[in-house]
Amino acid sequence: MNTKASFFDKKLIVSSFIVLFASAIVVAVIKSAESIHLPYIVAVLCAVILGFVEPRKGWFLALLQCILILTGYFLFTHLPENTAQQELENFSLYGSLILTFVASFLGGFIKRALNTE
Repeated sequence: MNTKASFFDKKLIVSSFIVLFASAIVVAVIKSAESIHLPYIVAVLCAVILGFVEPRKGWFLALLQCILILTGYFLFTHLPENTAQQELENFSLYGSLILTFVASFLGGFIKRALNTE
């Protein structure tokens, strides 16, 4: 009898749709932001939620979110002609990717800490 659970279960698939929506929000915020603060906050909040929802598989969701953010940014938006705006978007984009991994780990850590009480 095989009691080992599959990695790709129903909860992970539902969480993947949340990642799709969250990634679209992060890309939209990066494109419309006037400073780096708002994209970073949005990326962190989305990633903490993902880590909280999937504490053991949050790394996969963080990786998926990073891939979707990069894909969405480079395929579905145009690069700004203004150099200052392009630098702001690049800094927001790549910083959001790093923060996604850190915050996803943090969300999973918080969830596991709350479950062990």
